[in-house]
Amino acid sequence: MDYKEIESRLERLAAEPARDIAADRLNKVYAQIRQKTPTSARLFERAKQVIPAGVQHMLLPPDPYPLFIERAGGSKLTDVDGNTYVDYVLSGGPVILGHNPPRLNQRVMEALKDKGPLHGLSDEYEILAAEKIIQHMPSVDRVRFLQSGTEADMAAARLVRAVTGRNKIIKFRGTHHGWADQFVTDMWVPGSGPLMATGIPPEYRAHTVLVYQNDLDALEQAFREHRDDVAAVFVEPLGAESGSLPLMDGFHHEVKRLCQKYGALYVFDEVVTGFRLGLGGAQAYFGVDPDLTVLGKAIMGGYPSCGAIGGKAEIMDALSGGIASGGPSVFVAGTLAANVLSCVACYFTLLELEETGAIEKAAEVTDRLAAALNALFEQRETSYFAYNFASILHVRTAAPMAYRMDAPGGRDEIIKRKRCLEKYAVVLRNEGVISLLGKGLVSAAHSDEDIEAMVAAYECLLDMMD
Repeated sequence: MDYKEIESRLERLAAEPARDIAADRLNKVYAQIRQKTPTSARLFERAKQVIPAGVQHMLLPPDPYPLFIERAGGSKLTDVDGNTYVDYVLSGGPVILGHNPPRLNQRVMEALKDKGPLHGLSDEYEILAAEKIIQHMPSVDRVRFLQSGTEADMAAARLVRAVTGRNKIIKFRGTHHGWADQFVTDMWVPGSGPLMATGIPPEYRAHTVLVYQNDLDALEQAFREHRDDVAAVFVEPLGAESGSLPLMDGFHHEVKRLCQKYGALYVFDEVVTGFRLGLGGAQAYFGVDPDLTVLGKAIMGGYPSCGAIGGKAEIMDALSGGIASGGPSVFVAGTLAANVLSCVACYFTLLELEETGAIEKAAEVTDRLAAALNALFEQRETSYFAYNFASILHVRTAAPMAYRMDAPGGRDEIIKRKRCLEKYAVVLRNEGVISLLGKGLVSAAHSDEDIEAMVAAYECLLDMMD
C-alpha cells in the first residue's frame, strides 16, 4: 500500500467517529480476564508495593492488570496461569527470530562458557559483531556499541554537534528517538510538543527544532531560520512510530539533498528498522546513504544491552576520545557497553538472520496477515485497513495519530481515540492475541495458524463494537 493510499484512508478514518465498546461488554471481558489470570492479579498487587504503579513496561496498557509471563517460545507467550498468547508485540521489535531461539541461545552460551558475560576489556567478538554490521550497511565504516537505543541517539546527537560545530537538531513531529531530555518533545502525536516532558527543563530541548514530516518547504525554512547552526536531521526512516504516519515517496532523498545544501548531517534512527526491514536496514530498503545510523533492538536478537551507532569513519573517529589526533573528541562511555554477552549475541544473531532467511520469512507472513485483515475489514464494510513494511504491521482503526494536537478539539479527540485502542487491546488479549495499539510486529516463527488467531481476534473485536 503506497503513501498516497495510506494518507487517503487515514483521512477517511479521521472523518469518522471512533467506534467504542459498550461498558457492559467491556466489563464482561474484564471479568473473563480476571477469571483466567488470578496469579497475574496477585503478582500485580505485590508489584505495586515495590515498583511505581506496579508496571515497568510501557508497550501495552495494563488493563485490568499486566500479564506476568512464565514461558516464551517461538511466536507464543505463556502466562503464570498457563494461558498461551500469540505475541505480536515481540518486546517492541528485537524478537525477529522468535522467542527463545534454541540455536542462537546455544551459540551464545557456548561462547560465554570461558569468557563470562562481562570482563571489561577488549574482545574479538566486538570486532566480529562490528564487521557484520559494516558488511551489510554500506554507509557504516565504524561501529560503537552502547547499552540502548536511547544511549545511541544521545551519542549521535553529541557527535553531530561536535563534528559540525553547530547546536541545532531537527526532529520531525511525532517521531521517537528514545527518552533523552533533548528528544522528549513532540513524541507519538504530531503537535504534542512537551506533553511528555514532565521533569525536563525547557532549556534541554531549546536546540531541538520541530518540523512536520513530509513538509519539505517547512524543513527548508527551518534550515534558513537557523542557518549555519543546524548540525543534523534525525529521522525514523519509515515515518513517525515506525510508519504509523509514513513518509511520502522520495522524502529521504530530498532531505539528504537539503542536508548537503545546508551543511548538516542526516541521521537514520534504525532502532526498529535495523535488521527488520532487511540486512541492509531501511537505508538499503530506500536506497539512501545516511551519515550516521542508530541501531538497537533487533541487532542482538533480544539479548541486552542493545544499542549501537555507526557511520562514516571521518565522523565516527571523533568517538575515539583523547586517542584521536586533531579534530573534535567526543566522550561517551558505559560499563556494560560492548560487553561480551551483547557482542556475542549481535554476531550470532546476524549469522542466524543470514543463514535462516528469517527477515524474509517474517515479511512473507506479515504480507499474508495484512491481506487477511484487509479481507476481513472489507467483508465487514468498515474503513479499517492494514499495511506493512516487511514484518512491521500497522492496523488502522481508531487512528489517533491521524489527528493533529493543534487542530480544533484535537487533543480531546486523540485521547478518546487512544482510549478506544486500549479497549481494543484488552479484547484482543482476551482472545489470546497480544498486540500493540494499532501496530504489530511479526517474527520468523509466526505461522498461518497465528494469522488465523489474529484475524479471529479482530472478528470478535468488530462484533463487540458499537
